[in-house]
Amino acid sequence: MEMLFEPHLIFAVSIGAIGLVIVFLLRRWVLQQPVEHEKAQEVSKWIKQGARAFMHREFQTVIYFIIAISVVLGALALKGILEYEVVIGFIVGSIMSLIMAYIGMETATDANVRTTEAGRKDPVKAFLLGYRGGAVTGLALVSLSILGLGILYMIFGKPSLIVGFGFGASLAALFAQVGGGIYTKSADIGADLVGKVEKRIPEDDPRNAGVIADLVGDNVGDCAGRASDLFESFSDNLIAIMILGYFIAVEVFGKAHEAVIAFIVYPLVLQAIGLLANLAGLFVARAKDPTKAVAISYLVSGVLIAIGFYLAAHIIINPLEGIFGDTLLAERLYIAAMLGLLGSMSTVFLVLYYTGLNRGPVKEIVKHAEGGAALDVLAGTSLGMESTFPEVVVIGLVMVSAFFIGAGTIDFSKQMAIMGLYGASMAVLGLLSMTGIIQTSDTFGPIVDNADGIATMAGLEEEVGTSLEVLDSVGNTTKALTKAYGMAAALLTGVSVLFAYVAEIIRVSNLSVHNFNDLMTNLNVNILNPLVIFGIMLGAGVPFLFSAWAIKGAERGAFGVVKEVKRQFDENPEILEGKAFPDYARAVDIATKAALIDMIMPTLLGIFMVVIIGIGFGLIVLAAYLIALKVVSALLAVYQFNAGGALDNAKKSVEISGKKGTDLHAATVIGDTFGDPLKDTAGPSLHILIKLSNILAITLIPLFYMMEKLSEQVGFTEALITRLIYVGVIIAIWIVMAVAVRYFRKKVWKEK
Repeated sequence: MEMLFEPHLIFAVSIGAIGLVIVFLLRRWVLQQPVEHEKAQEVSKWIKQGARAFMHREFQTVIYFIIAISVVLGALALKGILEYEVVIGFIVGSIMSLIMAYIGMETATDANVRTTEAGRKDPVKAFLLGYRGGAVTGLALVSLSILGLGILYMIFGKPSLIVGFGFGASLAALFAQVGGGIYTKSADIGADLVGKVEKRIPEDDPRNAGVIADLVGDNVGDCAGRASDLFESFSDNLIAIMILGYFIAVEVFGKAHEAVIAFIVYPLVLQAIGLLANLAGLFVARAKDPTKAVAISYLVSGVLIAIGFYLAAHIIINPLEGIFGDTLLAERLYIAAMLGLLGSMSTVFLVLYYTGLNRGPVKEIVKHAEGGAALDVLAGTSLGMESTFPEVVVIGLVMVSAFFIGAGTIDFSKQMAIMGLYGASMAVLGLLSMTGIIQTSDTFGPIVDNADGIATMAGLEEEVGTSLEVLDSVGNTTKALTKAYGMAAALLTGVSVLFAYVAEIIRVSNLSVHNFNDLMTNLNVNILNPLVIFGIMLGAGVPFLFSAWAIKGAERGAFGVVKEVKRQFDENPEILEGKAFPDYARAVDIATKAALIDMIMPTLLGIFMVVIIGIGFGLIVLAAYLIALKVVSALLAVYQFNAGGALDNAKKSVEISGKKGTDLHAATVIGDTFGDPLKDTAGPSLHILIKLSNILAITLIPLFYMMEKLSEQVGFTEALITRLIYVGVIIAIWIVMAVAVRYFRKKVWKEK
């Protein structure tokens, strides 16, 4: 096997390596900052121990599944159904995704107390610590993905062989997001219901037995979970575009692979440029006003990306225009990428309108909350539902516009029309080019939130003044922006990965495709086919079942934390009087066990449904399932994000107005606890479900295709029986695992 040493590929891999070096230097700088206050150190130590304990136990659970799936993929490789490179890619992708989760957690727990310390003396340095601490995660995410995919392509030499990397990254990310989301909301809801609503004590009050678990949750959910989420979005999109690039250049246009390597690695080069732009944006963020600093950071990154992408299009794509017979291809692909960038901004503005603190929708929720918690929840729910329509319209327009801009024609019979698939995928890449700086901002939020909580628990409120509160408010804004960005990224990445799925079906099936009409004809999707309709119905139903299981996990965990916090208050009245410390470890343990048990079934749902439909019903029914899953998951996620975000900010609005401890505050806290698992557990996990399902489907296309062709080898009846046996075995395994999960869940809660 010859390694590829194409200049553009070497450039991208080199930039990824440089990014990792800068990540190491940033982390070292954060760790060099002093921490002098002993109580703050002690609180930070509790948080770090709790976060590490959860991550270690979560990783142990996830590794069992990685090993099991690696064995299955290895068996398929031994039988010649899959390539062995897919198995290697799966293992590498899984490990890198787990590394990203761990980096996110470790960085946040190292930077939080140092931000608290800096807040005592220098608010500007406190901002820099929080922001650069977040950058360790943001830059590591992009660097690892570019480096991992670039090296695998360099070694394997074919984009379809690196698809295992995306499957591994998505699987580990779903575990991290569901597990982290259940943990953080179990602790958050449990601490709030007893502390704020029942006992009327402030947030992060050291008398609350759930407060450390709550602070730990910020790190394992918002940092570790989101880092894995964006890592797999970023990686899956790169893989999808590389597969599409190969399909269009080699399969459709019939060019030699060696002649179009530059076209295939073009997305890697663009994201390497994005990484450089994100680095520049990070280091110009020095303004005394944190909001202004973040805005400058975004602006510089965006402008440099626009310039860099334009240069790359002309350097890489222009020489290929003769091969494709299109003299405007570079300009069109550039415009498509910029359209994705603008589309993400539009989505962000919509989210800010529906969930912003001083916006009309949130003010309306606060007004209705005067009538009680029920009206607060109803107002948030209706707002979330309303918000889905404009956001889906924006994303849909971006996708369709980018498709036709990339195609350069509305005539599907022309060969260049198929370039529309690439154009739509370039829009996703344009959006994801800001991933490094966006993830930096996202991790910044939990870091400063933790820093403010540590200051409260350490009795430093007067010493830090309002410096950390200001940073926390900026952090809340950046977290909202990141959720909007993640939502847009998931919607569009799902489209690009779906296109790659279609391209791989054509390639594996050895079908002849010369234009977009051929593509649609060869797929032969008939929406009147009852099996296709059944696939659509299953795809529409799974997101609701998945969300239900994820929310139930948070609900069970929260109930356990509520009981534990109440028990400690009842058994030791001195805790409420401030004369004794609660047992924080008990709440941490309850939230941990709830997350570890209840993260399994939602994840298995995403895996087993794809395998059952692919083996039992074939590639076309699976395509129908994936389309419905993507659309419904996207709508449901938008609703959950915006409803939860608006209810959260309604509560914050009441708190800022000085009405803590009132009935109005209690009503909005209940509304917030309703919205929390929507926006932090189910919503972000649905994003990963979309991409995991699509990338798993691509990985197993050779298996599903073999099953479809079985009837030609052994006859229809025997083939049907064989497929039913395989499906029956998979369902039996699923049932056994469900029974095991139920057994362990009962055992855990019985102990409580």
